[in-house]
Amino acid sequence: MSNPYTRQENIGAFWRKHLRDAIIIIIGIYLVFMFLQRDMASGEAPPLGGETIQRNYVHLAEEGTYLVYFWGSWCPSCKVTTAAINDLSRQYNVISVAIESGTRAEQMQYMRKHHYAFPVLEATPEITAQWGADRLPAIFIISNGKIRFKTMGVTSSWGLSFRLWLTQLLYS
Repeated sequence: MSNPYTRQENIGAFWRKHLRDAIIIIIGIYLVFMFLQRDMASGEAPPLGGETIQRNYVHLAEEGTYLVYFWGSWCPSCKVTTAAINDLSRQYNVISVAIESGTRAEQMQYMRKHHYAFPVLEATPEITAQWGADRLPAIFIISNGKIRFKTMGVTSSWGLSFRLWLTQLLYS
């Protein structure tokens, strides 16, 4: 006959081990992302603005909350994220920067084909260098001229929504 206390101790040890392993994995993933984001801009947001491919003018204002999105029509990860960005652009200020995505006409055709409505600036080497957007997609959440959050790679709509909500709650 087995001792019930020994069985409970084994179950507790089992869960402690798995919790420890999960924490180690989460810390490892966090450190990898921090390493990958090391060249992305932080602190004061670099200037951003100009004429969009839609022939409108946009600029990153000193006040307000913005989502700045660096992407490419050729980028597989961007194809997943761009739909979420488009949805968020209905509620939040979005400025996107298209990197090596063809001519203005080709970019407009891509936007119409996918029913995207957010403003698109054409990238220059200076803009991508200032922002440190050398891996795509690169996303920055700005509030009152300061970068509050930054991320790269595929990002969920709810994750971005949460960060935008939190930015408005804490910094507006």
